Amino acid sequence: MRRGLLYLLTFILFSCGEDKIETRLMSVDTDLLVVEAVLTNENKNHKILLTHPYQMLNGKAAPASGATIIVVEGNDKVLEVTEVAPGEYVTETMTAVYGKIYTLYIQYKGREYYAFAGSVPVEPMNPLQYDEVQEGRYQLRFFESGSSPNYVDHSISWKTTPACAVGESCEARIVYYDLKTIDVNELFKPDKAAYTVPLGTVVIRRKYSVSPAHKNYLRSLLSETEWRGGVFDIQRENVPTNLSEGAVGYFAVASVLSDTTIIIQKP
Repeated sequence: MRRGLLYLLTFILFSCGEDKIETRLMSVDTDLLVVEAVLTNENKNHKILLTHPYQMLNGKAAPASGATIIVVEGNDKVLEVTEVAPGEYVTETMTAVYGKIYTLYIQYKGREYYAFAGSVPVEPMNPLQYDEVQEGRYQLRFFESGSSPNYVDHSISWKTTPACAVGESCEARIVYYDLKTIDVNELFKPDKAAYTVPLGTVVIRRKYSVSPAHKNYLRSLLSETEWRGGVFDIQRENVPTNLSEGAVGYFAVASVLSDTTIIIQKP
């Protein structure tokens, strides 16, 4: 019986052909406004990016220029926002305070958009870990830390090292997400090539706290991007947002810790 089934399956497999199907992908102009904004407890000018979705695969987002934006701290403190480049806006120098609710107001082409957000505390970081994987080349190690969702943004530069060749940027950025979730598509996400850096590389880490709503946004975003292409992909759907109708993206407020490490040869 088993042998008969095996023969039958073999016959079916070899008798199946392949047909070329050409389907034209139809793009639709949704007129959505894409908002990227994170305010932190760092005393600086915070960046707000406004763009439109691009219509073609691997396209480039078109900047949304000419918007009027204000940020309100609490119920009454209004913070000015200035456009410094097409689609790129910055706040006045400010520090986002834990315990305050911030409101983002945007006026663009006769429409209004808004979002509310507040921060949660950030937990301490452990010292940066790295290993020499070949002579003169080092690989960063990433570990979960604390009990609250977070992500760590690594700004990496070896511009001042002999390994920086003329004409190369000699910079990199790696973001490690620690959302405290158990997702099958994360566990079985596609492998990435090991990334190594030379001796003398400077690594600046910024650890961001993540509120529950921001966590849901990041989890959904990662499921549609970095975690896609593995064994267990999820059904595609729109990424959630805290912005009002007509806008996508996310407005977040986070607490941040930072440190700087220089890659040295370990004894």
